[in-house]
Amino acid sequence: MKSSHTVCIAVAICALCCIAAGAQGQTQFIHTGRIEFEKKVNIQKETENDHWLDGLRDKLPKFRTSLHNLYFRDGKTLFEKGTDVYEKIPFMGDDRSVDDVVYTDLRQGIFLKKQAVFDETFLLSDSIRPVKWQMTNELRDIAGFECHKAVGKILDSVYVIAFYTDQITVSGGPLSFCNLPGMILGIAIPRNNLTVFATKVELTEPGPQKMAAPAGKKKTTYKALHETITKALADWGSYSKKYIITSMY
Repeated sequence: MKSSHTVCIAVAICALCCIAAGAQGQTQFIHTGRIEFEKKVNIQKETENDHWLDGLRDKLPKFRTSLHNLYFRDGKTLFEKGTDVYEKIPFMGDDRSVDDVVYTDLRQGIFLKKQAVFDETFLLSDSIRPVKWQMTNELRDIAGFECHKAVGKILDSVYVIAFYTDQITVSGGPLSFCNLPGMILGIAIPRNNLTVFATKVELTEPGPQKMAAPAGKKKTTYKALHETITKALADWGSYSKKYIITSMY
């Protein structure tokens, strides 16, 4: 017969195993689904130097807001506008970037973006742009997920703040941002007064038709598009820099 001491040890080990199994069961890692993002541009700050709006600025809303969806499955993501049409801003033109479609194949390192530039629609086809992310210890809750903060830089001088969660194992994100250790649920670009933050995560698996890559006849690359816009806006002063940055998200 086993001693009572041996029995107690066995019971304790079983209890620990049950606790560990329960803890593992509570951890849910997400591989596929849909994320709703709210994109906001601070119009008041964005137009501070637009003197033609002096006297009219108080009639503008503080933000231009639009909703977007990010679908993800099988290591691929597709970012596009949501069903809600954003509210038009008086005295200002439409934000044509709302109609951009961004497709990323994270496993193959392929990036496609269908976007309007001036009066033409381009298909930006290139490898995923490398961003040197710097990790921080800051945490933030976004759409019910614990997110880690990282800071990166694009176009040599434009800082990007990202918040990602490792509970979603796909290393994608909104716009063209990706390649962090999990899904990016929040982006802020202070220089352009822009934020893109998740408001909802759904675990529904998108169908193959939803994950289809965008198509277009006028193909270009990051470098070629940058050169095209720079040349077209050579006489536009500081506005040209802002437009170039916006086109390279």
